[in-house]
Amino acid sequence: MAAPRNGLGFRIALAVTLALLGARLTGAPPISDPVGGAAPEWLHLSVPVLYLVFAPVFTLWDGISMLSLSRLKGFLLGLAILYLFWRTARWLVRPRGMRRWPRAILGELGVLGISTVLLLGFLILGALWHRPMLSLGGSLPEDKVVDFHSHTNASHDVSGTLMESFNAAANRRWHQRAGFDVAFITDHNTVEGWEKRDRGPGTGDRGLLLCPGLEVSAWRAHIVLLGDTMPVDRGSYNSSLAGLLDLLEDSESRFGALTLASLPEYRRNHWSRLDTLVAAGLDGFEIVNASPKANELTRAERDSVISLARVHNLFVAGVSDSHGWGATSMVWNLVQVPPTMPSSGICGAILSRLHDGFPAVRIYERHRLRPDAWWPLWLTPVGVLWETWRGMDWPLTVAWLVWIWVFGAVGRLVVSRLRKKAAGANIAQGAIARHPSTED
Repeated sequence: MAAPRNGLGFRIALAVTLALLGARLTGAPPISDPVGGAAPEWLHLSVPVLYLVFAPVFTLWDGISMLSLSRLKGFLLGLAILYLFWRTARWLVRPRGMRRWPRAILGELGVLGISTVLLLGFLILGALWHRPMLSLGGSLPEDKVVDFHSHTNASHDVSGTLMESFNAAANRRWHQRAGFDVAFITDHNTVEGWEKRDRGPGTGDRGLLLCPGLEVSAWRAHIVLLGDTMPVDRGSYNSSLAGLLDLLEDSESRFGALTLASLPEYRRNHWSRLDTLVAAGLDGFEIVNASPKANELTRAERDSVISLARVHNLFVAGVSDSHGWGATSMVWNLVQVPPTMPSSGICGAILSRLHDGFPAVRIYERHRLRPDAWWPLWLTPVGVLWETWRGMDWPLTVAWLVWIWVFGAVGRLVVSRLRKKAAGANIAQGAIARHPSTED
Protein backbone atom coordinates (compact mmCIF):
# COMPACT_ATOMS: atom_id res chain seq x y z
CA MET A 1 0.00 0.00 0.00
CA ALA A 2 2.91 2.37 0.64
CA ALA A 3 4.25 2.41 -2.91
CA PRO A 4 1.22 3.99 -4.58
CA ARG A 5 1.01 6.68 -1.93
CA ASN A 6 4.72 7.40 -2.18
CA GLY A 7 4.16 7.92 -5.90
CA LEU A 8 1.51 10.59 -5.34
CA GLY A 9 3.99 13.47 -5.67
CA PHE A 10 5.24 12.03 -8.96
CA ARG A 11 1.72 11.66 -10.32
CA ILE A 12 0.80 15.23 -9.32
CA ALA A 13 3.96 16.60 -10.93
CA LEU A 14 3.23 14.62 -14.10
CA ALA A 15 -0.37 15.85 -14.23
CA VAL A 16 0.67 19.50 -13.78
CA THR A 17 3.39 19.08 -16.40
CA LEU A 18 0.91 17.69 -18.94
CA ALA A 19 -1.53 20.53 -18.19
CA LEU A 20 1.22 23.13 -18.61
CA LEU A 21 2.38 21.65 -21.90
CA GLY A 22 -1.23 21.44 -23.05
CA ALA A 23 -1.65 25.17 -22.34
CA ARG A 24 1.54 25.94 -24.24
CA LEU A 25 0.29 23.97 -27.25
CA THR A 26 -2.69 26.35 -27.36
CA GLY A 27 -0.44 29.31 -26.48
CA ALA A 28 -1.31 32.95 -27.05
CA PRO A 29 1.09 35.80 -27.96
CA PRO A 30 2.48 37.36 -24.77
CA ILE A 31 1.64 40.83 -26.13
CA SER A 32 -0.82 42.01 -28.76
CA ASP A 33 -2.19 45.20 -30.28
CA PRO A 34 -5.89 45.71 -29.37
CA VAL A 35 -6.30 47.85 -32.51
CA GLY A 36 -4.25 45.97 -35.08
CA GLY A 37 -3.89 42.45 -33.67
CA ALA A 38 -0.40 40.97 -33.69
CA ALA A 39 2.58 42.83 -32.28
CA PRO A 40 5.62 43.31 -34.55
CA GLU A 41 8.20 40.58 -34.23
CA TRP A 42 10.88 42.88 -32.80
CA LEU A 43 8.80 43.71 -29.71
CA HIS A 44 9.05 41.29 -26.80
CA LEU A 45 8.81 41.03 -23.03
CA SER A 46 12.17 41.24 -21.30
CA VAL A 47 12.51 38.89 -18.32
CA PRO A 48 14.79 39.84 -15.39
CA VAL A 49 16.93 37.03 -13.98
CA LEU A 50 15.20 37.00 -10.58
CA TYR A 51 11.81 36.88 -12.31
CA LEU A 52 12.94 33.87 -14.35
CA VAL A 53 14.35 32.05 -11.33
CA PHE A 54 11.10 32.40 -9.37
CA ALA A 55 8.81 32.21 -12.41
CA PRO A 56 5.87 30.36 -10.77
CA VAL A 57 5.47 32.98 -8.04
CA PHE A 58 6.15 36.03 -10.20
CA THR A 59 3.93 34.97 -13.10
CA LEU A 60 1.05 34.17 -10.75
CA TRP A 61 1.42 37.58 -9.10
CA ASP A 62 1.18 39.10 -12.56
CA GLY A 63 -1.82 37.01 -13.53
CA ILE A 64 -3.73 38.01 -10.40
CA SER A 65 -2.69 41.68 -10.71
CA MET A 66 -4.15 41.84 -14.23
CA LEU A 67 -7.60 40.63 -13.17
CA SER A 68 -10.65 42.86 -13.29
CA LEU A 69 -12.52 43.56 -10.07
CA SER A 70 -15.23 41.02 -10.91
CA ARG A 71 -12.56 38.44 -11.68
CA LEU A 72 -10.78 39.19 -8.39
CA LYS A 73 -14.02 38.41 -6.57
CA GLY A 74 -14.32 35.25 -8.64
CA PHE A 75 -10.76 34.36 -7.76
CA LEU A 76 -11.50 34.47 -4.03
CA LEU A 77 -14.79 32.61 -4.50
CA GLY A 78 -13.07 29.97 -6.59
CA LEU A 79 -10.31 29.47 -4.03
CA ALA A 80 -12.94 28.94 -1.32
CA ILE A 81 -14.76 26.35 -3.47
CA LEU A 82 -11.54 24.54 -4.37
CA TYR A 83 -10.49 24.53 -0.72
CA LEU A 84 -13.80 22.98 0.37
CA PHE A 85 -13.57 20.38 -2.38
CA TRP A 86 -10.00 19.48 -1.34
CA ARG A 87 -10.78 19.12 2.37
CA THR A 88 -14.03 17.23 1.75
CA ALA A 89 -12.27 14.79 -0.58
CA ARG A 90 -9.56 14.16 2.01
CA TRP A 91 -12.21 13.54 4.67
CA LEU A 92 -14.07 11.03 2.53
CA VAL A 93 -10.98 8.96 1.71
CA ARG A 94 -9.86 8.74 5.33
CA PRO A 95 -10.34 5.41 7.10
CA ARG A 96 -13.46 5.49 9.22
CA GLY A 97 -11.43 5.04 12.37
CA MET A 98 -9.55 8.33 11.76
CA ARG A 99 -12.72 10.44 11.65
CA ARG A 100 -12.71 11.41 15.31
CA TRP A 101 -14.76 14.61 15.40
CA PRO A 102 -13.10 16.68 18.14
CA ARG A 103 -9.61 16.05 16.85
CA ALA A 104 -10.71 16.31 13.21
CA ILE A 105 -12.37 19.68 13.77
CA LEU A 106 -9.29 21.09 15.50
CA GLY A 107 -7.15 19.77 12.67
CA GLU A 108 -9.36 21.36 10.03
CA LEU A 109 -9.32 24.70 11.84
CA GLY A 110 -5.55 24.53 11.94
CA VAL A 111 -5.32 23.79 8.22
CA LEU A 112 -7.78 26.61 7.48
CA GLY A 113 -5.76 29.05 9.56
CA ILE A 114 -2.46 28.12 7.94
CA SER A 115 -3.99 28.23 4.45
CA THR A 116 -5.50 31.66 5.10
CA VAL A 117 -2.24 33.07 6.44
CA LEU A 118 -0.29 31.73 3.45
CA LEU A 119 -2.81 33.16 0.97
CA LEU A 120 -2.87 36.57 2.65
CA GLY A 121 0.91 36.60 2.82
CA PHE A 122 1.16 35.78 -0.88
CA LEU A 123 -1.33 38.50 -1.87
CA ILE A 124 0.08 41.18 0.47
CA LEU A 125 3.68 40.56 -0.58
CA GLY A 126 2.64 40.73 -4.22
CA ALA A 127 0.89 44.06 -3.63
CA LEU A 128 3.65 45.71 -1.59
CA TRP A 129 6.90 44.45 -3.08
CA HIS A 130 8.23 46.59 -5.92
CA ARG A 131 9.95 43.56 -7.38
CA PRO A 132 11.57 42.99 -10.79
CA MET A 133 9.00 43.30 -13.57
CA LEU A 134 8.47 42.11 -17.10
CA SER A 135 9.24 45.06 -19.36
CA LEU A 136 8.64 45.90 -22.99
CA GLY A 137 11.79 45.43 -25.04
CA GLY A 138 12.79 45.85 -28.66
CA SER A 139 11.21 49.23 -29.38
CA LEU A 140 12.74 51.16 -32.26
CA PRO A 141 14.88 54.29 -31.71
CA GLU A 142 12.14 56.56 -33.07
CA ASP A 143 9.54 55.16 -30.64
CA LYS A 144 9.04 56.32 -27.08
CA VAL A 145 7.33 53.92 -24.68
CA VAL A 146 4.78 56.08 -22.86
CA ASP A 147 2.32 55.81 -19.97
CA PHE A 148 -0.33 58.54 -20.12
CA HIS A 149 -1.92 58.07 -16.68
CA SER A 150 -0.16 57.49 -13.35
CA HIS A 151 -0.20 58.85 -9.82
CA THR A 152 1.96 59.83 -6.88
CA ASN A 153 1.28 60.29 -3.18
CA ALA A 154 -0.18 63.69 -3.99
CA SER A 155 -3.37 61.87 -5.01
CA HIS A 156 -5.94 61.41 -2.26
CA ASP A 157 -6.18 57.65 -2.84
CA VAL A 158 -2.41 57.15 -2.47
CA SER A 159 -1.62 59.33 0.53
CA GLY A 160 -2.66 57.73 3.79
CA THR A 161 -2.30 54.23 2.37
CA LEU A 162 0.60 51.76 2.52
CA MET A 163 1.78 53.44 -0.70
CA GLU A 164 2.10 56.90 0.86
CA SER A 165 5.85 56.94 0.03
CA PHE A 166 5.07 56.56 -3.69
CA ASN A 167 6.34 59.98 -4.77
CA ALA A 168 7.50 61.09 -8.23
CA ALA A 169 10.88 59.37 -7.77
CA ALA A 170 9.17 56.07 -6.89
CA ASN A 171 6.82 56.55 -9.83
CA ARG A 172 9.85 56.93 -12.09
CA ARG A 173 11.52 53.79 -10.72
CA TRP A 174 8.31 51.78 -11.22
CA HIS A 175 8.08 52.85 -14.86
CA GLN A 176 11.78 52.31 -15.52
CA ARG A 177 11.53 48.71 -14.34
CA ALA A 178 8.57 48.19 -16.71
CA GLY A 179 10.48 49.46 -19.75
CA PHE A 180 8.87 52.89 -20.18
CA ASP A 181 10.72 55.91 -21.53
CA VAL A 182 8.10 58.50 -20.52
CA ALA A 183 5.39 58.67 -17.84
CA PHE A 184 2.79 61.38 -17.33
CA ILE A 185 2.06 62.26 -13.69
CA THR A 186 -1.70 62.79 -13.55
CA ASP A 187 -2.69 63.13 -9.91
CA HIS A 188 -6.29 63.62 -8.83
CA ASN A 189 -7.21 67.33 -8.96
CA THR A 190 -3.72 68.53 -8.03
CA VAL A 191 -0.37 69.23 -9.69
CA GLU A 192 1.47 68.99 -6.37
CA GLY A 193 3.05 65.65 -7.23
CA TRP A 194 4.42 67.08 -10.46
CA GLU A 195 5.65 70.28 -8.81
CA LYS A 196 7.45 68.30 -6.09
CA ARG A 197 9.11 65.88 -8.50
CA ASP A 198 12.80 65.36 -7.85
CA ARG A 199 15.21 66.89 -10.30
CA GLY A 200 18.15 64.59 -9.63
CA PRO A 201 19.63 61.89 -11.84
CA GLY A 202 17.05 60.14 -13.96
CA THR A 203 15.01 63.16 -14.94
CA GLY A 204 16.91 63.84 -18.11
CA ASP A 205 18.61 61.97 -20.91
CA ARG A 206 19.92 59.15 -18.70
CA GLY A 207 16.62 57.91 -17.40
CA LEU A 208 12.88 57.95 -17.64
CA LEU A 209 11.30 61.31 -18.37
CA LEU A 210 8.31 62.55 -16.37
CA CYS A 211 5.71 64.70 -18.12
CA PRO A 212 2.99 66.87 -16.55
CA GLY A 213 -0.71 66.23 -16.41
CA LEU A 214 -3.76 66.19 -14.15
CA GLU A 215 -6.80 63.96 -13.58
CA VAL A 216 -9.89 66.10 -13.04
CA SER A 217 -12.89 64.70 -11.19
CA ALA A 218 -15.62 66.22 -13.32
CA TRP A 219 -19.34 65.42 -13.40
CA ARG A 220 -19.56 61.62 -13.22
CA ALA A 221 -16.33 61.42 -15.20
CA HIS A 222 -12.59 61.50 -14.76
CA ILE A 223 -10.84 63.49 -17.47
CA VAL A 224 -7.07 63.27 -17.77
CA LEU A 225 -5.51 66.55 -18.91
CA LEU A 226 -2.19 65.98 -20.67
CA GLY A 227 0.13 68.97 -20.66
CA ASP A 228 1.72 71.52 -18.36
CA THR A 229 -1.62 72.65 -17.03
CA MET A 230 -2.32 75.00 -14.17
CA PRO A 231 -4.36 73.78 -11.16
CA VAL A 232 -8.00 73.37 -12.16
CA ASP A 233 -10.88 74.57 -10.01
CA ARG A 234 -13.20 71.65 -10.65
CA GLY A 235 -16.16 73.29 -8.90
CA SER A 236 -17.61 74.53 -12.17
CA TYR A 237 -17.01 71.21 -13.92
CA ASN A 238 -18.42 68.61 -11.54
CA SER A 239 -21.98 69.75 -10.94
CA SER A 240 -23.68 68.83 -14.21
CA LEU A 241 -23.25 67.45 -17.71
CA ALA A 242 -22.92 71.03 -18.94
CA GLY A 243 -19.94 71.49 -16.63
CA LEU A 244 -18.27 68.35 -17.97
CA LEU A 245 -18.78 69.56 -21.55
CA ASP A 246 -17.35 72.96 -20.59
CA LEU A 247 -14.18 71.25 -19.33
CA LEU A 248 -13.77 69.45 -22.64
CA GLU A 249 -14.31 72.69 -24.53
CA ASP A 250 -12.00 74.74 -22.28
CA SER A 251 -9.18 72.22 -21.94
CA GLU A 252 -6.93 73.34 -24.76
CA SER A 253 -7.77 77.04 -24.95
CA ARG A 254 -7.83 77.68 -21.20
CA PHE A 255 -5.51 74.99 -19.77
CA GLY A 256 -3.33 74.16 -22.75
CA ALA A 257 -4.00 70.44 -22.39
CA LEU A 258 -5.36 67.53 -24.35
CA THR A 259 -8.19 65.50 -22.83
CA LEU A 260 -8.28 61.74 -22.31
CA ALA A 261 -11.47 60.07 -21.02
CA SER A 262 -10.57 57.73 -18.18
CA LEU A 263 -12.00 54.32 -17.46
CA PRO A 264 -14.18 53.17 -15.80
CA GLU A 265 -16.22 56.36 -15.51
CA TYR A 266 -17.05 56.92 -19.17
CA ARG A 267 -18.08 53.27 -19.53
CA ARG A 268 -20.26 53.34 -16.42
CA ASN A 269 -21.81 56.79 -16.66
CA HIS A 270 -21.56 58.09 -20.23
CA TRP A 271 -21.68 55.07 -22.49
CA SER A 272 -24.80 56.29 -24.30
CA ARG A 273 -23.46 59.82 -24.81
CA LEU A 274 -19.88 59.25 -25.99
CA ASP A 275 -20.70 61.12 -29.20
CA THR A 276 -21.69 64.11 -27.08
CA LEU A 277 -18.32 64.07 -25.32
CA VAL A 278 -16.55 63.85 -28.66
CA ALA A 279 -18.54 66.76 -30.06
CA ALA A 280 -17.59 68.86 -27.01
CA GLY A 281 -13.89 68.44 -27.78
CA LEU A 282 -12.69 65.18 -26.19
CA ASP A 283 -9.32 64.22 -27.69
CA GLY A 284 -8.95 60.56 -26.75
CA PHE A 285 -10.19 57.45 -24.94
CA GLU A 286 -8.53 54.98 -22.64
CA ILE A 287 -9.29 51.52 -24.03
CA VAL A 288 -7.04 49.61 -21.60
CA ASN A 289 -6.66 50.54 -17.94
CA ALA A 290 -4.81 48.23 -15.55
CA SER A 291 -6.76 49.27 -12.44
CA PRO A 292 -9.02 46.34 -11.43
CA LYS A 293 -12.19 48.43 -11.34
CA ALA A 294 -11.33 49.93 -14.74
CA ASN A 295 -10.34 46.62 -16.30
CA GLU A 296 -13.95 45.50 -16.90
CA LEU A 297 -14.18 46.73 -20.49
CA THR A 298 -15.15 43.79 -22.68
CA ARG A 299 -13.56 43.20 -26.06
CA ALA A 300 -16.82 44.09 -27.81
CA GLU A 301 -17.05 47.37 -25.88
CA ARG A 302 -13.40 48.11 -26.59
CA ASP A 303 -13.90 47.56 -30.30
CA SER A 304 -16.90 49.89 -30.22
CA VAL A 305 -14.79 52.68 -28.70
CA ILE A 306 -12.00 52.02 -31.19
CA SER A 307 -14.49 52.39 -34.05
CA LEU A 308 -15.76 55.67 -32.62
CA ALA A 309 -12.22 56.99 -32.20
CA ARG A 310 -11.29 55.93 -35.72
CA VAL A 311 -14.30 57.72 -37.23
CA HIS A 312 -13.58 60.95 -35.35
CA ASN A 313 -9.77 60.66 -35.57
CA LEU A 314 -9.23 60.58 -31.80
CA PHE A 315 -6.24 58.92 -30.18
CA VAL A 316 -6.69 55.83 -28.00
CA ALA A 317 -4.38 54.78 -25.17
CA GLY A 318 -3.66 52.04 -22.67
CA VAL A 319 -2.64 53.20 -19.20
CA SER A 320 -1.25 51.78 -15.99
CA ASP A 321 -3.25 54.14 -13.73
CA SER A 322 -0.53 53.17 -11.27
CA HIS A 323 -1.07 54.14 -7.64
CA GLY A 324 2.08 52.36 -6.50
CA TRP A 325 0.57 48.96 -5.75
CA GLY A 326 2.23 45.85 -7.11
CA ALA A 327 4.83 45.46 -9.82
CA THR A 328 2.97 44.43 -12.95
CA SER A 329 2.77 46.45 -16.13
CA MET A 330 -0.13 45.34 -18.28
CA VAL A 331 0.06 47.77 -21.20
CA TRP A 332 2.47 50.06 -23.04
CA ASN A 333 2.07 52.80 -25.68
CA LEU A 334 4.49 53.59 -28.49
CA VAL A 335 4.60 57.15 -29.81
CA GLN A 336 6.95 58.22 -32.59
CA VAL A 337 9.34 61.01 -31.64
CA PRO A 338 12.45 62.06 -33.61
CA PRO A 339 15.35 60.06 -32.08
CA THR A 340 17.51 63.19 -31.93
CA MET A 341 14.91 65.10 -29.90
CA PRO A 342 16.48 66.49 -26.68
CA SER A 343 14.81 65.44 -23.45
CA SER A 344 13.52 68.96 -22.87
CA GLY A 345 11.34 68.71 -25.95
CA ILE A 346 10.05 65.14 -25.66
CA CYS A 347 6.91 65.92 -23.65
CA GLY A 348 5.92 68.59 -26.15
CA ALA A 349 6.73 66.33 -29.09
CA ILE A 350 4.48 63.58 -27.69
CA LEU A 351 1.60 66.02 -27.19
CA SER A 352 2.12 67.37 -30.69
CA ARG A 353 1.98 63.82 -32.02
CA LEU A 354 -1.33 63.23 -30.18
CA HIS A 355 -2.86 66.01 -32.27
CA ASP A 356 -2.56 63.61 -35.21
CA GLY A 357 -5.39 61.62 -33.65
CA PHE A 358 -5.99 57.92 -34.18
CA PRO A 359 -2.62 56.97 -35.75
CA ALA A 360 -0.63 58.72 -33.01
CA VAL A 361 -0.48 55.87 -30.48
CA ARG A 362 0.17 52.15 -30.86
CA ILE A 363 -0.91 50.08 -27.86
CA TYR A 364 0.54 46.74 -26.74
CA GLU A 365 -1.11 44.83 -23.95
CA ARG A 366 -0.29 41.58 -22.17
CA HIS A 367 -2.22 38.36 -22.51
CA ARG A 368 -4.37 37.75 -19.43
CA LEU A 369 -7.66 36.33 -18.18
CA ARG A 370 -10.19 38.92 -19.30
CA PRO A 371 -13.51 39.75 -17.62
CA ASP A 372 -15.45 38.41 -20.61
CA ALA A 373 -13.44 35.19 -20.98
CA TRP A 374 -15.42 31.92 -21.17
CA TRP A 375 -14.15 30.75 -17.76
CA PRO A 376 -16.99 31.00 -15.19
CA LEU A 377 -16.25 33.24 -12.22
CA TRP A 378 -15.92 30.37 -9.76
CA LEU A 379 -13.22 28.82 -11.97
CA THR A 380 -11.21 32.05 -12.09
CA PRO A 381 -8.25 30.52 -10.14
CA VAL A 382 -7.94 27.78 -12.77
CA GLY A 383 -8.44 30.31 -15.54
CA VAL A 384 -5.67 32.54 -14.20
CA LEU A 385 -3.26 29.61 -14.14
CA TRP A 386 -4.24 28.41 -17.63
CA GLU A 387 -4.05 31.86 -19.27
CA THR A 388 -0.77 32.59 -17.46
CA TRP A 389 0.68 29.42 -18.95
CA ARG A 390 -0.70 30.22 -22.41
CA GLY A 391 0.95 33.65 -22.42
CA MET A 392 4.42 32.52 -21.29
CA ASP A 393 7.46 32.04 -23.50
CA TRP A 394 9.55 28.88 -23.38
CA PRO A 395 12.22 30.08 -20.89
CA LEU A 396 9.46 30.79 -18.36
CA THR A 397 7.88 27.44 -19.21
CA VAL A 398 11.16 25.62 -18.50
CA ALA A 399 11.47 27.50 -15.19
CA TRP A 400 7.97 26.35 -14.25
CA LEU A 401 8.79 22.73 -15.15
CA VAL A 402 11.92 22.79 -13.01
CA TRP A 403 9.96 24.00 -9.98
CA ILE A 404 7.16 21.48 -10.57
CA TRP A 405 9.56 18.55 -10.45
CA VAL A 406 11.60 20.00 -7.58
CA PHE A 407 8.42 20.25 -5.52
CA GLY A 408 7.38 16.78 -6.64
CA ALA A 409 10.70 15.29 -5.55
CA VAL A 410 10.75 17.16 -2.23
CA GLY A 411 7.14 16.21 -1.53
CA ARG A 412 7.85 12.57 -2.21
CA LEU A 413 10.91 12.64 0.07
CA VAL A 414 9.01 14.32 2.91
CA VAL A 415 6.08 11.91 2.68
CA SER A 416 8.44 8.93 2.59
CA ARG A 417 10.27 10.06 5.71
CA LEU A 418 7.05 10.77 7.58
CA ARG A 419 5.71 7.34 6.72
CA LYS A 420 8.92 5.67 7.86
CA LYS A 421 8.79 7.62 11.11
CA ALA A 422 5.15 6.65 11.64
CA ALA A 423 5.94 3.01 10.86
CA GLY A 424 8.78 3.07 13.41
CA ALA A 425 6.47 4.52 16.04
CA ASN A 426 3.89 1.80 15.36
CA ILE A 427 6.54 -0.91 15.73
CA ALA A 428 7.67 0.58 19.03
CA GLN A 429 4.12 0.75 20.33
CA GLY A 430 3.58 -2.88 19.31
CA ALA A 431 6.69 -3.94 21.17
CA ILE A 432 5.56 -2.15 24.30
CA ALA A 433 2.15 -3.81 24.05
CA ARG A 434 3.75 -7.28 23.77
CA HIS A 435 6.23 -6.68 26.62
CA PRO A 436 4.56 -4.45 29.20
CA SER A 437 6.73 -3.06 32.00
CA THR A 438 6.57 -4.92 35.32
CA GLU A 439 7.47 -1.84 37.31
CA ASP A 440 4.80 -0.09 39.39
